[in-house]
Amino acid sequence: MEEKIMAVLADFKKTGSIRQTARNFNLSTASIRKMLITSGEWNNKTAIEIYAVKRKHPDWTKAQIADQLKISIKTIDIYTPYENINMLESGHNNVDADDTVVETGQCGVTTNWTLHKDGTLVISGKGPMWDYSGDCWGVWGDWRPKWWQRRDGICILNIVIEEGVTAIGEYAFADLVDLRSVQLPNSLTEIHGGAFARENDLKEIHIPEKVTVISWDTFYGNFMLEEIHIPAGVYKIQTHALHGCKGLKRIYFYGDAPKVAPNSFVKCAEDIVIYHREGAKGFDEVWNGYKTKVF
Repeated sequence: MEEKIMAVLADFKKTGSIRQTARNFNLSTASIRKMLITSGEWNNKTAIEIYAVKRKHPDWTKAQIADQLKISIKTIDIYTPYENINMLESGHNNVDADDTVVETGQCGVTTNWTLHKDGTLVISGKGPMWDYSGDCWGVWGDWRPKWWQRRDGICILNIVIEEGVTAIGEYAFADLVDLRSVQLPNSLTEIHGGAFARENDLKEIHIPEKVTVISWDTFYGNFMLEEIHIPAGVYKIQTHALHGCKGLKRIYFYGDAPKVAPNSFVKCAEDIVIYHREGAKGFDEVWNGYKTKVF
């Protein structure tokens, strides 16, 4: 069974379609979903709710779970992973979140999002997120994420991006004015333009080691941001990446000085301190107009 699940997973990564993978293996879409859930590659609201009940009541029968959630036992069979496989519970790894799931959906061909009632947004799956449309002035295009400006009043307070996600899409988390924490995975290699643009309540952020470019408009207008940690692999900071970060006080570089677009630091604080490692190349006593210190 495990070999078949891995084969289905490999095919789904190529097709990006549950229906097409089902045709390729001559299986029902329900069977494909169950295999993908088992592998940790796919989830939906019903599956996550079942997991939550099973964690709270491990001794409950399927009938009790079905009665609690007002679903059929057949539905539980479809969305319950194969017991002999070690499953990575998508949407709940490393997260101390309210188990009440408000909504789920896709945010990439093989990435999903789960919003919890407590304001925790979890991004899970494998590969990149989709790009969304907008600009640095707060004008949204036709393609915006469903978690933005919810009518039920739930505000995004925390974002947890799980291991396996490789790229944050353009403007994915822009305009989340109540956002106060972000957890980024080691698997992340790209943060696309405008990803965290405009007002939010982030105070500090650590960029994962595999990221090599701080993209345009990434932290545009993050007035509350005070500290940012930039890994050794970053070789370029693009235009307006930190534009308007008036509260920024400390930037930690773990490698050599990157190339910086002329307007990357427009309207930033004047007393930012640049911290770098002993022996790092490209840093003098003053770098890009800011004093430097070794840490």
